[in-house]
Amino acid sequence: MTYEAWDEPGAVRLLQHAGAQVTALEATGARMPRRELYHAPLIAAHDARDMEAYRSALNGYVRAAREAYRKAKPAGPERR
Repeated sequence: MTYEAWDEPGAVRLLQHAGAQVTALEATGARMPRRELYHAPLIAAHDARDMEAYRSALNGYVRAAREAYRKAKPAGPERR
């Protein structure tokens, strides 16, 4: 396992990308329950300047938005 040095511009790009994904998913009407649960690990990883933990926290945030989207999207037409 290799250590990934903190990269502030890279962290900003990751945050922007994750934010765009979450915004697109929420534009469908899907809402993450208790989204604040995903903020604490993100802030902790940023404060620790830990890129691996930061990336992991962002991935968890996007995963939660995808799950909310899956639960909120209407079922497709029944196959006959």
